[in-house]
Amino acid sequence: MKIKKLISFMVLTALFVMTIGPAVAVADTSVSTGFTRSAGGGEAPIVKVKWEMNDGSLGLDDATRADAQFMPSGQYQVNKQIEICSIVTDPDGVSDIDSVYGNVYYPTNVYLGDSHEADRQGCGQEVGTECRMTQLSKTDGIELFCNQIRNNNNNLPTWADDYNYDEVCAEDGELMKETAYVYCCTKELSYEDPSGDYRTLVFAQDSSAVDSNYLENFFEYMNLTSFEVDFNAVQYGSVKLNTHKIINGDLTWNIPTTSANPASVRNVGNTRLQMSVSQNDMGLGKTGTGVNDWNVKYDGRVGSSATWKNYWPEALTWLNNDLDLSEMDEMDFSILITKFPPSSPTSFTGTMDLGAKAVSHLTCP
Repeated sequence: MKIKKLISFMVLTALFVMTIGPAVAVADTSVSTGFTRSAGGGEAPIVKVKWEMNDGSLGLDDATRADAQFMPSGQYQVNKQIEICSIVTDPDGVSDIDSVYGNVYYPTNVYLGDSHEADRQGCGQEVGTECRMTQLSKTDGIELFCNQIRNNNNNLPTWADDYNYDEVCAEDGELMKETAYVYCCTKELSYEDPSGDYRTLVFAQDSSAVDSNYLENFFEYMNLTSFEVDFNAVQYGSVKLNTHKIINGDLTWNIPTTSANPASVRNVGNTRLQMSVSQNDMGLGKTGTGVNDWNVKYDGRVGSSATWKNYWPEALTWLNNDLDLSEMDEMDFSILITKFPPSSPTSFTGTMDLGAKAVSHLTCP
């Protein structure tokens, strides 16, 4: 009985001590981490050839020149999907190929500007993120490269030294023997990404993290100057003789486009642009035979900070203030009538034509 009591007492004492012992404070703690890259072994993978093409196509781009050329959509927020592809082998066997990667870089001396929707500068910076390529089946790879590209667009690919169609596509070639495969991934170019030459790079890694050769080339994002407006008429309303009447646009994009909208314009191409305007005389005619003896004259500008540009009827005029990539701004117009012809009607209608031309990209700071 005494032994049992002693054991019970010892247990209770232990519990008591654990319960009333001092509290332990837990603090944030940083510890170092690290690893050593495996020295691996064997030979590096080989990227034999690479190319770019329209997404979902069988080896097509948008022009017939060597390498790839792509045309943007010319539509607001409608981007261009392309594919980067390559053929990769490995002296240690294709099963040793772990991953194949593709990278795209902006033209080196083109600044995107403050209105570009993506938070990037351009200036040789990477477009988006690196893409990891997917291996095509033997059948799909041979059809794409050896049939479609070789027969219909054979100047599209860029080859590494010492490789060619005969070596890759022969009946006993690497694609047929499955000692090499075609790999592709999808990249997206924004509708507003600038025209110019984009550098692309492809490389592979094997299971020991040994890098292949780095094969690179350039594709062209072709020039497309395009804009859209949110109005289909400029209504000057009631106009008095020799009284300058101004109609201001605004910075609100109005949908649907109606004649009542204040005028706005936005750049939906991949060049910076300058707007043009021309207009007829709305039947007001001339007093005299001189070039500028019209009874009406107009002014226009793009943006309220721009200087007004005078234009006469029937004269194509380029307005001040260029539009950057994807920039939206107001368009302001004015009219001044110096004479109403005798027996003229009380209302006048005319036609205004808007146009644009490309101007140089902004350069990198």
